[in-house]
Amino acid sequence: MGQQGVLDLDLKSMTDEREEVKTMLVEFLQARGVNGSLSVRAVKKSTRLTSHLLSLLRMVFRMRYLAGKAVTGSEIRKSLLPFLETLGAQHEEGLVEVFMCFPDAPSMKPREESLYYFGDSFTSPILGEVKFGNFPQLQAHMVNGKLPLSVVYLLELGFPPPEVADVVSRFPAIASYSVEGKVKPIIELLLGMGVLATDIPKIILRRPQLFGCSLEENIKPTVALLEGLGVDSEGWIKILSQFPHLLTYSFGKVQQVVQFLADIGLSPKESGKVLIRFPQMIGYSVKAKLKPFADYFNSIGIVDLKNLVVRSPQALGLSLELNIKPTILFFSDNGYTMEELSITILRFPQLLGLSTQGNIRPKWEFFVEMGRANSELVDFPQYFGYSLEKRIKPRFRALEQRGVSWSLNRMLSMTDVLFFKHLEKEKEIAGLVQNISIRDSDDCL
Repeated sequence: MGQQGVLDLDLKSMTDEREEVKTMLVEFLQARGVNGSLSVRAVKKSTRLTSHLLSLLRMVFRMRYLAGKAVTGSEIRKSLLPFLETLGAQHEEGLVEVFMCFPDAPSMKPREESLYYFGDSFTSPILGEVKFGNFPQLQAHMVNGKLPLSVVYLLELGFPPPEVADVVSRFPAIASYSVEGKVKPIIELLLGMGVLATDIPKIILRRPQLFGCSLEENIKPTVALLEGLGVDSEGWIKILSQFPHLLTYSFGKVQQVVQFLADIGLSPKESGKVLIRFPQMIGYSVKAKLKPFADYFNSIGIVDLKNLVVRSPQALGLSLELNIKPTILFFSDNGYTMEELSITILRFPQLLGLSTQGNIRPKWEFFVEMGRANSELVDFPQYFGYSLEKRIKPRFRALEQRGVSWSLNRMLSMTDVLFFKHLEKEKEIAGLVQNISIRDSDDCL
């Protein structure tokens, strides 16, 4: 497509997006009881609000626009609705005037708390003076030259300006949130859970949607539930550094996963420890993923599922079809009983996550070449965790050249320094034994 064609497409998509936003605003007002004709007139006069919403779209879908691709109507609505719903919640009365006066408060009803910072710079105790004009990323979030207080508050916490811009781009609704009513309570809760102030930016950058969750209906009940399972401040630090998304799931969703762990035999304390190690499991569907996992192992009669999850909760994240079933089939086809497989998997749960073709098969073939018994892999399944070319083959060749045979564990688990040190000692001992045998033979003569 030529340059003019791209330009024409861009102009058309911008026009379409503006019309979609205006239609969305009309429907939003009508859904709140404003009659049709008044809604249409109000939206026609809400040019600054419309422009602000379009700028939010440009930030959220900036990579899409750079690629010359248009945004769909459903994507527009999904991205902008949180902003409008927050605006509607803050102004249950006089919403028409709020739309037309945006971003200024209507004179008939001044806001109890301003949502905008009046100034062109801000002094942060962590960042020092931040001049907004030096950061185009921040300027993109200004409305009539004013920066939302919620954005300024993030700067106060020590967020670098580019990262603040990233947070707002990924979660535009935060720009309309009250600091005291919405943003600050989330931060204070995290601090109360034991999160260090210096770690707050990392958590928010990974999951800015935290600010959109209800403290009373969602976050606090989840925190109370997990603390009842023994999750303390150190545990929360580990959970939130790995998976802050956990706090954005509904309380009901969290309850379902905790109940699943109880159903397979974990105690509350064990469930808490498992969630600290692998909080990502909260995001899994009990019906579509966790229960089929449990049902499969129960159906083939191997593995103490409770102990498997306690030892390696990450196993719950593996695919039954791509990981687990091919591995079980491979070993059963090569002569292992289900009892032996149970012992093997519990000793080395990571085996279930290895590629059958890319990892297990070539190591198995070399294991057979070494002439070892199948029982050795039951004793030391960690064999499959070592590099075939960098560890297994070189160590075996070194032993073979010296006519020495060691167990898999001894052959592989030592560092290179210790391996060759022990090998030299064994060589010395073998030499001494040989000399003694020669002397004994001479004495007999």
